[in-house]
Amino acid sequence: MADVLYANPARHTLLVPSQGSVHARHEIEVVARVGGVIQGVNQAFVAGGFFSREDSLIQIEPADYRHALTRAESQVANAAATLAQEQGRAKQAQREWRDLGSDAANRLFLRKPQLAAAEAALAAAKADRDQAKLDLERTAVRAPFDGRVVETLVDIGQFVSPGTKLARIHSVGIAEVRLPLTDHQLSLLELPLGRAIESGPAVRLSASLAGKEREWRGQIVRTEAAIDPNSRFVYAVAQIENPYAGEAPLINGLFVEAHIAGKTYDDINILPRQALHEGNHILVLNEENQLAFKDVELLQAVGDQVWLRGDIETGEQIVISSLGYSREGMVLSPNPLNDKPSGLMLGEKEGAEETEEPEVEAGGSSTASAQGAF
Repeated sequence: MADVLYANPARHTLLVPSQGSVHARHEIEVVARVGGVIQGVNQAFVAGGFFSREDSLIQIEPADYRHALTRAESQVANAAATLAQEQGRAKQAQREWRDLGSDAANRLFLRKPQLAAAEAALAAAKADRDQAKLDLERTAVRAPFDGRVVETLVDIGQFVSPGTKLARIHSVGIAEVRLPLTDHQLSLLELPLGRAIESGPAVRLSASLAGKEREWRGQIVRTEAAIDPNSRFVYAVAQIENPYAGEAPLINGLFVEAHIAGKTYDDINILPRQALHEGNHILVLNEENQLAFKDVELLQAVGDQVWLRGDIETGEQIVISSLGYSREGMVLSPNPLNDKPSGLMLGEKEGAEETEEPEVEAGGSSTASAQGAF
C-alpha cells in the first residue's frame, strides 16, 4: 500500500525568500560649515533623538558673524556711495565733453574706466555681504530631512572648526533592505536587470521585535549595478515607506526575513518534499494503479513543501510514500490522504463541472492567492 495525494494543479504566485538588514535611505555625517564655540544644542541632539527637517540641531556662537555682516553691509554702503559719485562725475564729463580725437581719450575723459571700477567694487561688496549672511545662517546647523540621531560627536561649549564632524544622522521617511538573490531566484522574478524598475514586485518583511512577530510591506525598487564577486549574488533593494509610522518601527540594523512576489503560474502543484525524488521526478499511479515516473520542474522548496510544474493532470494519484523498491508498471494499492478535487478527473470525460479551488501560499495556508499575502 502506498500513500497518495490527488493532484490539483492551480494558479499560484511564487514567494521568493531572502533576508537582509534594514538601513535608512539617507545616512550622513553632519559637518560644521563655520567655526566657533557651540552655544547650544537641541534637546533631540542625543543618540536616538528624533528631529524634523529644518530643526536647528546645534547653535554655534553667532556674535562674530553678526559683526562681520555689519562690516560687510557698511562696505556695500561705501561702494554704493562711490558708484553714485562716479556716476555724477560721468554725467558732468558728458556735458563738458568735446571731441578729443581718439576713442581712448574719449573713454578716459568720460570716466568710463572709473565707473566700471566702482560698479565692480559694489558687486564685490555685495558678494561679501551675502557671504557674511550665509556664514551667520550656518551658525545654526539645521537638519536636511526628518530623521534620527545615530551618534553625536560634539557637545555644548566645545570649539569647532569648519569641517569638524558633529554627528551622524539618518532619515526616517524611507527604509531600505538589500536582498541577495541567486540566479535561480532571479529566474522566478520578473526583474529587469538592464534598466530601471518602473513597478517592482511587492515584498513582505517579517522579524521578531520586542518579543512579537512583526510584519511590514514594501516594494522592490531597483537592483544593484554589479554581481557580488564573492557570493555571485545579485542584490535587489526593497523600500518601505514611513518605517516608523506603524505600531512596530522598522529600526535600522534589524534583520528581517523577506518574501518577494514572483511569477504567477496556472499549473503549480504544492506537494510534500517526499513526493519529489532524485533527478526531479515524481511517482504516479495510473487508472490501473500501475506505477509510472514523471519528470517535473522544481520551482522552489518552502519548508516541508515543494512547488512543482509538469505534465500532471487534475486527479492524478501522486505517491508520497517512501518505497524501498520501485519500477515502471508495478501495481500498488493506493491510500488516498486527500479528497478528490472537483472538476475533470484523470480518465473522466469532458463535461464535468469545473470549480475554482482556493490558492495556497508557500507556507501552506489557504488564501485567495499568494499575491494576496501582500
